[in-house]
Amino acid sequence: MLDDSEVLPNLLADRAIATPEVIFMEHVDGSSLTYSELDQNVLRWAGALSAQGIGSGDTILVMLENRFESTFSWLSVARLGGIEVQINTAYLGAILTHVVNNSKASLAIIESKFAAHFAEIASDLEYLETVVIIDDCHVEVPFTVLSVESFLSKPSLAPLLLRPSGHDISCILYTSGTTGPSKGVIIPWAHAQASATGCIPLDELGPQDAWYSPFPMFHMSGKLAFYASAIFGGRFVLRDSFKTDEFWNDIRDFNCSCTMLIGSTPAFVWNLPANEGDRTHPLRNVLMAPTPDEPTAFMERFNFRIATVFNMTEISCPIMSGWELGPKGSAGRLRTGYEVRIVDEHDREVPRGSLGEIIVRSDEPWVLMAGYWRNPEATANAWRNGWFHTGDAGMHDKDENFYFVDRMKDAIRHRGENISSMELESVINDAPHVLESAAIGVPSEFGEEDIKVYVVPNSDVFSPLMLMEYLTTRIPRFMVPRYVVTVSSLPKTPTEKVRKQELRNLADNDQVWDSKAEGFVIPR
Repeated sequence: MLDDSEVLPNLLADRAIATPEVIFMEHVDGSSLTYSELDQNVLRWAGALSAQGIGSGDTILVMLENRFESTFSWLSVARLGGIEVQINTAYLGAILTHVVNNSKASLAIIESKFAAHFAEIASDLEYLETVVIIDDCHVEVPFTVLSVESFLSKPSLAPLLLRPSGHDISCILYTSGTTGPSKGVIIPWAHAQASATGCIPLDELGPQDAWYSPFPMFHMSGKLAFYASAIFGGRFVLRDSFKTDEFWNDIRDFNCSCTMLIGSTPAFVWNLPANEGDRTHPLRNVLMAPTPDEPTAFMERFNFRIATVFNMTEISCPIMSGWELGPKGSAGRLRTGYEVRIVDEHDREVPRGSLGEIIVRSDEPWVLMAGYWRNPEATANAWRNGWFHTGDAGMHDKDENFYFVDRMKDAIRHRGENISSMELESVINDAPHVLESAAIGVPSEFGEEDIKVYVVPNSDVFSPLMLMEYLTTRIPRFMVPRYVVTVSSLPKTPTEKVRKQELRNLADNDQVWDSKAEGFVIPR
């Protein structure tokens, strides 16, 4: 069981006493905070929240970009026994309404740029009463509005500050909502700590290291990086979002030795022009999920090592590689303290090498999600038969390597074959003049599905015919797409996951290239 001293708010409070003048947080804008300064801000915010009536079991909403305040809110409400709910900053309209109402929070802490979004949905909100705006705002909202100065100027007198335990709730994170309404994942502190310790091996890291984090604190990618930095006692370096052109500048300027590259970001870094500085930088430890098609080439070019994991918001890295990557495409091996099975639709284990759903459970309590907030039906469905059902398709081999193949709903059924959209996209992304792609199944006149791919080119030379000629020599006939759509960008969540449901909902247009209509014949 997780010792209370290892729970993040307690760990940082203890560091403020033991090493008060050591810098823990930096922002690429040049600002920084020592452990002591962080603790002082957390105590000040806890007092201000207490004065607003926030206490044990209460939720507060937070809608902030990556900035120091997005950590103050997390830690301070935890010291009061409350629950922080960070909102995806891309949310607006009906999606934002759902999250705000579902959270049941009466108080929100936001940036002024998001005030208009709240004003637009105000008449549909059921519980929200007070909005704290941490910068200047000239948008009128029908709530009690407090400036951050006013909010912090009237703290509660000596609020009762708690030292949370591993079973206490650290936060609620809403899933990206790629299909249907977003669900609030209830994350205990033991879950958050297990995610942080399971992402990359931390035992070799120390005060000399720094973790570069351009990923949001409303997602586990930002939160586990913050927690991991506290565990190994290094610096946590924030940027508001991932910016390809600033990536290496930030790494060098802030002497960062650790980061993660997830979703499309590895491709963005790889596609930067090669130069003599590719190997001369401080970055040595990189979490990638999934790994690139040729991780060895990536490591050789950039002179760092790669670890990978299988993870999602609801779980806590039950499969991890460490610094020894397994066979091509492997997500790693089973982590001590977890059980993982690959099962069919009736939860029966399938033979090794066969495709099935990945399900997970843990030896210790509280290291997986505690349910979906105010959604017992979804919780019961996810935890069917005592196992958490990931909804991901995977397999494992005789050497205990596990492979994530696709989301179950994203697998394409074509000509009697189950096709991994992820596998197809990996081949397409290696094609000349392609930056990234997304593959989906669309109804076929012959039953099952035809394959449609959306492609973002990185040059004007790209053509669908060129891509098809490339693919026919590299993939099985049954994987060759029928449709190619050239687009300038793919719709994504803020954590760089492609919103495939949005692609499925798009109406066909003149940009769709149909290989059948064009008379393209796949060579035998």
